[in-house]
Amino acid sequence: ILSFLAEYKSLHINCGGPNVDIKGKHGNTFYEGDAYAGSGPSKVYVRENWGFSNTGDIMDDNDLLSDIANTSIYSNYNPELYSTARTSPLSITYYGFCLENENYTVNLHIAEILFTDDEAYSSLGKRIFDIYIQGKLVEKDFNTKGEANGTGIPLKKPYNASVTDNTLEIRLYWAGKGTTCIPRRGIYGPLISTISVCPSKFILQAF
Repeated sequence: ILSFLAEYKSLHINCGGPNVDIKGKHGNTFYEGDAYAGSGPSKVYVRENWGFSNTGDIMDDNDLLSDIANTSIYSNYNPELYSTARTSPLSITYYGFCLENENYTVNLHIAEILFTDDEAYSSLGKRIFDIYIQGKLVEKDFNTKGEANGTGIPLKKPYNASVTDNTLEIRLYWAGKGTTCIPRRGIYGPLISTISVCPSKFILQAF
């Protein structure tokens, strides 16, 4: 039986990217990266107070990597948080451990960086997946490009979550929808750029 000591009130992860410090009006916010988590069809990565599991592999793309990068982000506001992402052909689940039991705002930051709008064929790509928080479906058929009205455009989606056992679970799941081979084979499944979690009563000034 695992027992967690509740000592954290926030969580900030730069998915698929390096550690970054984001300047805010009232100080910096540190986003811990998972760029060096490794790869494989079934991956579990654990840090001090968070971790993730990545499930699934595309058998015909000869690529085991689940972290990606693209510097062509159409934003002057903290582009380093959107220029990398973690993907999976099936499911990504992020966990927050040792969180104090209370209500939180979970911000999922997403930018579609594998499709483009400037090439006719690539622009046909659609990434669609479901989002679960604490086991509850909060987004059905989430379309990365459709929600942001284009590719490479940062999008922040806030959700409410109640933590009662010191653990937070965020799951992104591909249910077989969207394209699977545009612009090349294996470009589908969930994608996440950054995760930020803080108590609902607290307004994060840095981001």
